[in-house]
Amino acid sequence: MVTVGDIMTKNVITLSTEDLVSTAISKMSDHRVHHIPVLENGKYVGMIDYNLLFKRSSLSVTTKIRTIMEKTPSVSPGLDVSEAARIMIDTGQRALPVAERGKLKGIVTSTDIVHSVNSISQVAELTASDIMSGDPITVKEDDELDEAAKKMKDLDEITIPVTDKNGKVTGMININDISRLLLKEGGRMHQGQYYRNRSKPLVKDVMVPALTIMPDAKISSCMEGMIKSDARVCTVVDKNSIPQGIISHSDIMQEIVKGSSVESVLVNLSGVRFDDPEIYENIYSIIQKSVKTIARFRRMKPLLVNLHIEEYKQQGGEQKYSVRGKMITESKTLFTRAWDWNIFKAVKDLMTQFENMTEKTKIRR
Repeated sequence: MVTVGDIMTKNVITLSTEDLVSTAISKMSDHRVHHIPVLENGKYVGMIDYNLLFKRSSLSVTTKIRTIMEKTPSVSPGLDVSEAARIMIDTGQRALPVAERGKLKGIVTSTDIVHSVNSISQVAELTASDIMSGDPITVKEDDELDEAAKKMKDLDEITIPVTDKNGKVTGMININDISRLLLKEGGRMHQGQYYRNRSKPLVKDVMVPALTIMPDAKISSCMEGMIKSDARVCTVVDKNSIPQGIISHSDIMQEIVKGSSVESVLVNLSGVRFDDPEIYENIYSIIQKSVKTIARFRRMKPLLVNLHIEEYKQQGGEQKYSVRGKMITESKTLFTRAWDWNIFKAVKDLMTQFENMTEKTKIRR
């Protein structure tokens, strides 16, 4: 069994609640880290990361950390890696503090967990097409960075592949580089203000080389590339470099969780955030009802359901929803998508498609 203590970072860079955002950015940049625990009187009280800073529409570099830090659950050094992955998926966190008797011992990130995947044979031997998320969101090289940043923020994506005018993958952009640029140029995390007296930068001005992989390649080779290039996303392309899907840390962690002995079904929602908790309750109710139906089919028991919800504002104030779904079952991974003006109908249509897919699988047998 691989434990959190086996893979965690022990020499942790930390912040205090009275430190400023500028200090956090400097430390993340200087030490090449994406997450920093916040301490008060020697005890863990919260976490700061690039994604948290990026999501704030306007944020001064003189803002104190205590006003924006996010409290995350902590884990113990002896916890199984698969359970740590489950907690990250369930809470949407990409890093967790490791504590023992109230004292910070280290930090474990999604990168640490993903880098341990070669120790988990049932995951390392899978191919890219087995676990990739299809229908990837992309941006163009000549898109304005301001618009690309807004798109990433709206979709809750931290890394997006970049394509040229012919649709071929040429690079990728991530929120870390964008966040540093926004603060460097304007002193505030505010999109649209950072280039007042000159032309706005384009995606190609800040994109970095893409890590690509063919659909039939082993996940272990994808992992080697991620480790060497410190990449968080591997883009799956065909022989013409056209994107077919992406493999993120989340995709790999979902497979780690799938291979664990835990019996419950994980439901992960991302994208649009709703203020009314009743909306989430209704969405979960729809999902759970379909999960019970699908579980009746032999070897198709759902282990994880991942829904990404996008919102489109139309004239007159009406909103249309797009829902992309991924469901991991005991025997295969399914993908589908649905649209509707009503969020509940969109989710129901998507889950009905999953039910139909599993029923067809049963008939073919």
